[in-house]
Amino acid sequence: MADDSRVEFHIEFNAGEHTIEATTHVPTASMRVADLLPILRAFDDAVIGLAAASVEQQGKPVSCRAGCGACCRQLVPISQSEAHSLAELVEALLPDRQAAVRQRFEKALAVLAEHELLEPLRKPEQIKTPEDRRKIGAEYLRLQIPCPFLEEECCSIYLERPLRCREYMVTSPPENCWHPSAETIRMVPLPAKFSEILYTFDDGVGNAATRWLPLALALEWVAGQKETPQLRLPGADLFRNFLKEVSTVAGGDPRA
Repeated sequence: MADDSRVEFHIEFNAGEHTIEATTHVPTASMRVADLLPILRAFDDAVIGLAAASVEQQGKPVSCRAGCGACCRQLVPISQSEAHSLAELVEALLPDRQAAVRQRFEKALAVLAEHELLEPLRKPEQIKTPEDRRKIGAEYLRLQIPCPFLEEECCSIYLERPLRCREYMVTSPPENCWHPSAETIRMVPLPAKFSEILYTFDDGVGNAATRWLPLALALEWVAGQKETPQLRLPGADLFRNFLKEVSTVAGGDPRA
């Protein structure tokens, strides 16, 4: 018989001048970090929503809108768990649609290879300094490679989009995102970036080395991991460990 028992978590989290209070129920059954993503996305959306409301109260409206796909041509770093989730999402698509999405992934890799960026991006752990990350990010944007999930300048997987995509919100003019710099982009400040916590969460605790990969390489990377088992822990333990990492970064009082 399947174990469908759950642990109730009452979350209190400060986001600027606001406090999130929410209750969620997490399975006690064994889960991968990828299986926990729907809960983490909802939590992240709540934090981002309050941060956006805070800057709008200051007279700085968020300028991100559907149809503006500039950020969808930037290098999007995702966690390994998100790569697994995206690969499974593609695998579940209807055959014709799946073939179209896979073709876009393959085209992105071909363009990166043509411009000698593919091999460096296959080893992101070697891109160590902020200057190196800015340089390769600028070169990636220059190539104007659309996200494989971008359709008619809108995200076709909006509800399942990676945390990094969720956290990219600006109050600066949207056209500035085509040529971003510290001088031209005003990001919505967040009390914690869940995406960055995920980069070190492959061990289910938060003590792993920082690991990320470009979204465009997600399917290729997952295909090379078929013989590598994914970590599984009780779902409630995974979520409790993630909340501890959030508390370390931004404070709060998560408890079960």
